[in-house]
Amino acid sequence: MKGPILFLGIGGSGMSSLAHMALDLKLSVLGYDKKNSETTRYLQERGATIQNNIEQIPLEGIEMVVYSSAINDKHKQVFDEIKNKNIPLKHRSEFMHLLVSNQKSISVAGSHGKTSTTTMVSQILTELGMDPTIMIGGDTSLLEKRGGKIGGGKFAVYESDESDGTFLGHKASIRLLTNIDNDHLDYYKTRERLEDAFFEYISFGTAGDAVLFANDPGIRDVLIHKTKDIHFSPDFHLYLCMEKKDKESDWYHSLESKLGNQLIVILYQIKEDVLEFDFPGFTSLTLQLPYPGVHYLTNGLVALVGAFIAGVSPEVAAGILSRYIGVKRRQEILGIWNGVTVMDDYGHHPTEIAMVIRSLKNKLKSNGRLVVLFQPHRYTRTQLLLKELAESLSLAEHLMILPIYSAGEPSIPGITHESFLPFLEIKNVEFLKGEIDLDLISIKSKLKKGDMLLCLGAGNVRDWGLQLLEDKS
Repeated sequence: MKGPILFLGIGGSGMSSLAHMALDLKLSVLGYDKKNSETTRYLQERGATIQNNIEQIPLEGIEMVVYSSAINDKHKQVFDEIKNKNIPLKHRSEFMHLLVSNQKSISVAGSHGKTSTTTMVSQILTELGMDPTIMIGGDTSLLEKRGGKIGGGKFAVYESDESDGTFLGHKASIRLLTNIDNDHLDYYKTRERLEDAFFEYISFGTAGDAVLFANDPGIRDVLIHKTKDIHFSPDFHLYLCMEKKDKESDWYHSLESKLGNQLIVILYQIKEDVLEFDFPGFTSLTLQLPYPGVHYLTNGLVALVGAFIAGVSPEVAAGILSRYIGVKRRQEILGIWNGVTVMDDYGHHPTEIAMVIRSLKNKLKSNGRLVVLFQPHRYTRTQLLLKELAESLSLAEHLMILPIYSAGEPSIPGITHESFLPFLEIKNVEFLKGEIDLDLISIKSKLKKGDMLLCLGAGNVRDWGLQLLEDKS
């Protein structure tokens, strides 16, 4: 391409990753984002030109425009102008496929755990010198703040984000699925449509390999209800990670009778913080990670199986994951304040919240309390999952709730952070104002030496933790 590629919303995690990949290919990158950030500044350091006013971007000479679902009706005039000039307009998922079209793809989907699992697969392949192309929707040291990079190896590893349905354009030959849960129902409207989308993602009737964590209830529902009349391609292989007891279930026997040797089963059990698993052709193996929580272990098993399909011994992969580097905002320790550990985690869905609270309480045991500072993410999600969020948050020993982080959504009348109150089963709860300086007075008064303060949510809740750490009093 001679002219620049214009990225609309270049500061977003997915869009910035693609922009970095374009820069790796020595393409000229022009971007729009209404806010300056560390992300946009780093892109500029690498050679991107970024504007904060979309009206000031000259469209003459632009080779292609890449956009995300975050670019909406407010930008209709710009979209119309782009179309009138016959400039190719690509959704970010389409552009990603252009970038990886010459490589064999490993995609990772699921309501939770996509970023961690993608990072795990990427770390395994990278440490073995396989130089994969990588796109991850989170910040990990594996990519040095980039989120995405072009590799010269055989494989491309990327997240498949189901939030807007565009992940169904991802035609990877190796498809990993961690779980299916009630999220993004503002887009799908019903659970059935959500399950239909994941069923289509697995692509049972096509060639390729799918790895499913079959102990997840949502995935089991799909296997039970949607595979009855499916025609399985003779070039399709299904890898199931599951507990031994499920081998006696009717749904498993149904799959086994239809697939025969196209079905590969990996049986596991978890003892303490160790996952023991039996892999066909290998004697008993174990997986242990530097991070607490059953969800990390099961994500690690799915990643390990995906790497196996790419040619990596499960024993070697388990050894690499024993030093898993992690992802920023996933149980990330920000520092220590007066003997209190301050941690940040991106969890914003009821299942994620329950998993991280349980794993951290188990880690602390009787050594201190888990004090949770929660920031709800989006008015629509809060409204749809109000009761479920409250049930998960009630697992905390002390809870403080910030106002809702809108993520650009308009407010919904009657939906605020105090809407949780009727559903909370916890006595120690407080609703904060959303003003850091004022909130910290209350937060500090609740903390004792040995406690852990968990800053929880997908917005900017970590800013409260960072500000606390700067307070020396």
